[in-house]
Amino acid sequence: MNKPLPRRITAFVYGVAALFLGAVLSIAALTMWQTYQKAIAESESEAKRFVGASEAALNRSLLAVDMLLAGMGQFLRKSTEASVASDIAQPDTAQLVETIVRQSLLVRYLAFLNPDGTVVGSSDRRGAGLAVQLPDGFLKELLNRPASLLAISAPSVSLATSQQVLYFGRVLRLADGSRLVAVAEVQVSMLTTILAQGASIKGLEVTLERDAGPLLASMPPRDDLAGRAISPAVTDQVSDGRPRRMNARLSGTPAIVVARPTLYRNLLIVASIPLEVALEDWRRERDLILSTALAFTLMILAVSYFAHLQLRRQWRSRGDLLRSKATLDQALESMADGFVLLDPDGRIVTWNRRFVDYFPWTETLLSTRATFQQIDDQNVRHLQAQNEQELTLPNGQVILAVKSPTPDGGLVCVYRDVTEKRRHLADILEGKAQLQATLDALPDVLLEAGIDGRCYRFHSPRRPRSSIRVREPVGKLMSELLPANAAAEVMVALRDAFEFGFSSGRQFESRGPKGALWFEISVSRMAVGEGADARFIVILRNITDSKLAAREIEHLAFYDILTGLPNRRLLLHRLQASIDSNIRRSRHGALLFLDLDDFKTLNDALGHAVGDELLKQVAVRLQGSLGEGSTVARLGGDEFVVLLENLNEDPAIAAMQTNASGEAILTGLNQSFQLENHQYHSTCSIGAVVFNATHQSLEDLLKQADIAMYYAKSAGGNALRFFETAMQTAITARATLESELHAALEGGQFLLHYQSQVTSEGHIVGAEVLIRWHHPEKGLVQPGGFIELAEETGLIVPIGMWVLETACVQLERWSHDPRRRHLQLAVNVSARQFRSDDFVDRICEVIRRTGADPTRLKLELTESLLQDKVTETIGKMQLLAAMGIHFSMDDFGTGYSSLSYMTQLPLNQIKVDKFFVQNIGIDPKVELIIQAIIGMAHNLDLEIVAEGVETHQQFEFLQAHGAMLCQGYLFSRPVPIEQFEAQLDVAMAD
Repeated sequence: MNKPLPRRITAFVYGVAALFLGAVLSIAALTMWQTYQKAIAESESEAKRFVGASEAALNRSLLAVDMLLAGMGQFLRKSTEASVASDIAQPDTAQLVETIVRQSLLVRYLAFLNPDGTVVGSSDRRGAGLAVQLPDGFLKELLNRPASLLAISAPSVSLATSQQVLYFGRVLRLADGSRLVAVAEVQVSMLTTILAQGASIKGLEVTLERDAGPLLASMPPRDDLAGRAISPAVTDQVSDGRPRRMNARLSGTPAIVVARPTLYRNLLIVASIPLEVALEDWRRERDLILSTALAFTLMILAVSYFAHLQLRRQWRSRGDLLRSKATLDQALESMADGFVLLDPDGRIVTWNRRFVDYFPWTETLLSTRATFQQIDDQNVRHLQAQNEQELTLPNGQVILAVKSPTPDGGLVCVYRDVTEKRRHLADILEGKAQLQATLDALPDVLLEAGIDGRCYRFHSPRRPRSSIRVREPVGKLMSELLPANAAAEVMVALRDAFEFGFSSGRQFESRGPKGALWFEISVSRMAVGEGADARFIVILRNITDSKLAAREIEHLAFYDILTGLPNRRLLLHRLQASIDSNIRRSRHGALLFLDLDDFKTLNDALGHAVGDELLKQVAVRLQGSLGEGSTVARLGGDEFVVLLENLNEDPAIAAMQTNASGEAILTGLNQSFQLENHQYHSTCSIGAVVFNATHQSLEDLLKQADIAMYYAKSAGGNALRFFETAMQTAITARATLESELHAALEGGQFLLHYQSQVTSEGHIVGAEVLIRWHHPEKGLVQPGGFIELAEETGLIVPIGMWVLETACVQLERWSHDPRRRHLQLAVNVSARQFRSDDFVDRICEVIRRTGADPTRLKLELTESLLQDKVTETIGKMQLLAAMGIHFSMDDFGTGYSSLSYMTQLPLNQIKVDKFFVQNIGIDPKVELIIQAIIGMAHNLDLEIVAEGVETHQQFEFLQAHGAMLCQGYLFSRPVPIEQFEAQLDVAMAD
């Protein structure tokens, strides 16, 4: 790949070009600026000269008219107001006035007017009959002047000629002091001629105008502007005779403007030369300069571009040379062989690094261009030898040296390391021997065969049982070597390999005196020369052991290892087949789901080995209890499933058939089992579901049978129950309730209600906390709606801890209130919660975390705790009692515990169950039991709390017989904490 020209060279070339371009553009810009200034200066000088000449000519003309008018005053100095008209009308006078006017080139006629505007005489033949229409206000302006000075009117149209004219007027004083106005009419075109002065300046605009007043005359004529003020007005600062840059007075285009005042006040001459005209010659010069600069620019760019191309070509040529040399050097250095080039004199011209690696002691002599003979004796011998020679180096390397002459008489010497080649050859020989040993060790039959099945080479393993033994197989056909079925499979495999290059997976069985052997055929097409017959390598592998193992695996995949019964997988397969059969034949089937009763107890008592023996015997009895067309499967543990097929098409009869089979199973399993040295009597619970061409999934059928079995077991076991939709509904509702309980615990939906405990005098000394569930949809749910499920699922433990912690938090709050710090709270503790291993630790943690006084906490336990693990129960109670926690025996008298433990338990209180309380006044026997319980509590120094007190009769009976505390609707229902504290406030106020 060609490297680009370095940026510094490119930058230099185009930098020089940029300098030249800058110089050309600078010179062009400077020249244009100078010519521009020159053109402007010439136009300004021309305008100044013109204005000066025009001013002089106009001053002479205006002065002549002024003198003419003033002379009329001298001429009429003796006339009076009464005689002036007749004086002017005298022939001699009229002739003289007419002659004087004709001598003036500007004045068309001269008229004399009274102050009221009446013409009293004129230079016209009409005399006083001449009609003179002066511009509005002009006569008044003349008369109002304090001095008799020349005044010029605004342009107006002459009634006689319809041309633009100006009126020059002057007030004359008569002999009697009256005034007479002399007016001369001057054509604007005549003034324009004087203004132009024959100037030939292209585009010149000349105006005669008053200072900040109307336009009087212009060249070229502009009748549309006559008498109108031109904006902007020419001020004293502008009318100093110096050139200005402003808009032309007539066309409004940018121009060079020169304004000069005349001899008469506020009368200005303004000359405008448009810049477009003033710079016309400069633009031609500018275009010439730009064309020249562009030509120089293009020439510089072309020269720099071609210079850059030439430098790039030279750089590429240099790069090609360097790359060629680098390529040659790289090729020499990348050669795996050593290389030396000798000139005709035997001197070294070039070499590569590999040569130095082979002969490191020559490195110091190579750069001196020594002769090859001076370097190494071995190389000298090589030069004397013919073409090739093997050299052995001191390190053991074997080098093959090859020499070739060059056209100029030199030599090319190549040194190749053949050490590995020699080793490789030895490895090949060794590998061949190892291959033969490997073939001898292989258990496979290997042979080389043609497409016609003829054997060309044959190798048989040495173990006779695992192979096919054939005498002199070479040259024989497959049909001569193998059984017919095997030969046919091999020929098919040969044809497949001929078409696709490889064949595998075909199998055949070979039977012999020692049994059947299975072989797998693998055929691969050999690479042969063009035109040669196809040859194949055939491998016959003994897969007998694999076949047996596969059959064993298949059995394990579909059958239970312990009992040999079909497993869940095979059961589902047969269940699907049964459903398909029902569709075709309109028959029914049934599933019986069996679970052994108390199997866990047997396992725990006698061990798993005895349990496994029971399962085996159950499997045998189940198979014996059922006829053909039924499947007995084991799902796992002590669960079995019986599939009944081909039942009657009538659902009722099919159910009867199912029931009969189920009863037979119950009867069969109800017989005793001989388990080692033990006689064991077993029962089972069975759930049944009848199906036809159902659209339910297989798992749903199993689930329904399982649900029915659950109901059979719930009924006490040793029973058969058919699945009903209500069962599914109940199970679903139970699962939903369990899920909602989890959500309630996580979402804080539980709350506590408090029911007062009062003394016989009616004082509140505490309360029992009772949990409520604030369901988001069902509202307030009582404990009876969820406590039983919480017990079964284990949720009672976290729920109970929440109740306990909430109660402790409330006790801690009351500890800061002197009126309530004496109150006790009783918390119910379930048996499952109490028996958890960390119950004591968790109670201690709650007390520590909340800061509650443990002496204000009372735990209510049920008698069911005393049915088992009594010692453990007593130990936990003693640990908690040592902390100051009180205990109460809830629902006393309804359980089955032994009274002997009452003296061992650290109890503080006994609660009389509401069953007894509600029968006060109804059943005398119950009243005797209550009296006995109260008496026993007094003797044991225990408090008595009677719960469920609803009537005054009950309360009075309990008071009379020494019940210290009561609790019930008579005093208060369970209420939220706010209402309970309100009750406390009322009680304390009373």
